[in-house]
Amino acid sequence: MNKFPRVFHFLLKDQVITEKQVWYPEIASKDLLSCAHTEEYLDNFINGNVNEQEQRRTGFSWSEGLVRRCRYETGGTVLAAQVALQRGLACSTAGGTHHAFPSFGSGFCLLNDLAVTAKYLISSPKRKVLIVDLDVHQGDGTAFILKRNRVSLHSRCIVGKTSPSVNNRVT
Repeated sequence: MNKFPRVFHFLLKDQVITEKQVWYPEIASKDLLSCAHTEEYLDNFINGNVNEQEQRRTGFSWSEGLVRRCRYETGGTVLAAQVALQRGLACSTAGGTHHAFPSFGSGFCLLNDLAVTAKYLISSPKRKVLIVDLDVHQGDGTAFILKRNRVSLHSRCIVGKTSPSVNNRVT
């Protein structure tokens, strides 16, 4: 997880951003997380009741530090959305955990910060959310959690060198 503070460090060092432009998130509350995750999953994840099979599915060994990091990551994505609504643009240097489902983590994703943020945002009337997922594989957890909400999900599909006419096709 060292890549996230390193991205932040290089943004400052290369003067892409200044310290005045940096906002620090609060830890995401269990109540906020429950808009996308089940109570049972959150209790087990937060309290360390995670078995070996569940840890293999996520790719992480459980630790209190990991829980804290995931909760701050989600708080940061929510904060970035709030700042973007106020100022027009914002970015979180962590997040994008699109494989976490309501009742389990998967594929290096323990909490689904995108789904939590989308659910938080659409709790306001008439607000719509667009998630542009540029990862090479789709955010299956995000799509599952948001399948009945006012959210558009988009993914870039890179098919391969054998079919150059469909490379970089938007699906």
